[in-house]
Amino acid sequence: MQTVQNCLDDPTTALDRTLRLMRDEMSSKVADRDLLDALTGSEIALVADAATLQSHSCQTAFVTAALLTARSGHTVYLVAPDVPLVGKQPPLSKDSLMSALIDVGRDLIPGIEFRTGPPTHAIDAAVLFGGSEWKGSADVVFRAGSTAWRGWISPAHEVNQWPSDGWPVGALAAADLVASEAFKIAMRKLRRFATHPGIFDELFAESPRAVFRLAPEGTPARCELGAFDIISGGAIAQAALFTFARIQGATARVRVIEPDISEISNLNRNMFLRRSRLGVAKARDIAEQGMDSISVMPIETRYKGSSETKLGGLMPSVLVGVDHIPTRWAVQRMQPAWLGVGATSHYLAMCSFHTRNLPCAGCLHPHDDASKDPIPTVAFVSYAAGLMVASRYLYHLGTGQLPSEEQQLIFRPLRPERPWRSRVAARTDCPVNCRSSKSIEIVGNNPQTPVP
Repeated sequence: MQTVQNCLDDPTTALDRTLRLMRDEMSSKVADRDLLDALTGSEIALVADAATLQSHSCQTAFVTAALLTARSGHTVYLVAPDVPLVGKQPPLSKDSLMSALIDVGRDLIPGIEFRTGPPTHAIDAAVLFGGSEWKGSADVVFRAGSTAWRGWISPAHEVNQWPSDGWPVGALAAADLVASEAFKIAMRKLRRFATHPGIFDELFAESPRAVFRLAPEGTPARCELGAFDIISGGAIAQAALFTFARIQGATARVRVIEPDISEISNLNRNMFLRRSRLGVAKARDIAEQGMDSISVMPIETRYKGSSETKLGGLMPSVLVGVDHIPTRWAVQRMQPAWLGVGATSHYLAMCSFHTRNLPCAGCLHPHDDASKDPIPTVAFVSYAAGLMVASRYLYHLGTGQLPSEEQQLIFRPLRPERPWRSRVAARTDCPVNCRSSKSIEIVGNNPQTPVP
């Protein structure tokens, strides 16, 4: 059995959930050391020049890509000047970009730190932000770019200028695509262990260009986020708050309802977590991030629905990031005016929104997952789910009404070419017994369109 100190020195424990996920596509012959070597042996350079980094949006993309690739266990070179940070970037705690990243990099996955300056040898990939240039040698070179609500990656010859607009959602989406491409490079090194090589090749193939769109361009951007509850202080909830914390001038009153403390296995995906904060209550750690006018009240309890007396009821808007499906039902039974749910399943990131005139979270997830096994996860998948549910909330604030044909969004960062947007169907067996489920007309044995 490993001692506590060994766990803090060895990246295997921190990356355990990622290693479990990698085994989905592998034969039983693959060892943890093979998986870990593929992750840490994948060398990625993030490249940005001083002019591009004047943009708060680009700084957000650069910092987020660095954190996601590091939490995925890769060797990351930061090829950028130490420019002043335009705004706060929690969990970074210093005032300049490189100094802050170097500091946080020493406090993430054990044994893995950021490297600075251009590598002197050929590496796996170089990611160029905006119009930045690269003179080194890499097997794959591509660019990252964004608009307000859309992030993308594209071939290196397609030079783009990063927008000066500070709205960060598109930049956060671009960072997710960068981290996904880095992970696929690591996975391709393990092809010899693939159980189904054809499926493996399709899943982990390079994406020469990809787009991650969170809302239509022109969607109004609001900095007044109001008051809302977040059920969970885990990876999805942290990614949502990580998104809100990048909105310059954002104001909000948030309650984070979460009983657990941070453990070393959370380091691979919890966006605010630093290794020095292990053992601290997750809700309290979030509250102490210093998000300026986003006020966070930690409530260190497990949400139990109507029997929960400490809360005095839920806020009208609620974001849920728990894996426990009955908890989603319990929140839905309280009929919040707006409910956003983020979830993951292996390499899938999902989110949905629910209002009182739409099918509910019980209609979408009518059956509990009884498995008690640790859920396999990787940084960029959990992060994508949190980013999506945060973006749904921002979209809702900006427009007042989201399109019902996009009530459910499913995104596979590994194959970003094929996002899925759809309605949620009302169900007669809805465990919440919501209004939509009760309005289904039964003709014979077949549910029909809800009665107006």
